[in-house]
Amino acid sequence: MWTFLALQAGPVSQASESLLEQVMTLGGNLSYAEMWLWLTLVLLILEIFTAGFFLGALSVATLVSAGTAWLGLGRNGQLIVFSLVSIGSLIFIRPVFLRLLSGTPLETNAPSLVGQTGTVTDSVPAGGHGRVRLANEEWRATSTQGLTIGDAVRVVAVTGNTLTVAKA
Repeated sequence: MWTFLALQAGPVSQASESLLEQVMTLGGNLSYAEMWLWLTLVLLILEIFTAGFFLGALSVATLVSAGTAWLGLGRNGQLIVFSLVSIGSLIFIRPVFLRLLSGTPLETNAPSLVGQTGTVTDSVPAGGHGRVRLANEEWRATSTQGLTIGDAVRVVAVTGNTLTVAKA
């Protein structure tokens, strides 16, 4: 921090200060508050094309910084507020939005088959393999008991592409 303050006092800091001033006001065409609001708009538009609500969390910080600019806080104060609120929104707000957007996970693959019922299409000898129709799909099946064509079965487990079934 002392190094930063020492650099601010020298002639190099005047050049960097004027550069920062030029960037933040687009050459004097915008006020600080307008710059923060335009940055908010740009971040929200870019957030549409990205995943993870990272840029959206930063846009919260730009809105707060625009508010501090309207309240008259100086440029360095606005940058400090932007930095602190950015860190805070990434730590606290982003996880909340990610939970809200992700919803509850749905089982879409093999584990979702357990518990479903089907019909034997090719007899399944005890300990052997046969075929079972399950939701318009035929699966290879095995069972500990002998099953005949037309028997109703319930899926007990899934191993690879083979269903372990029992009489329903």
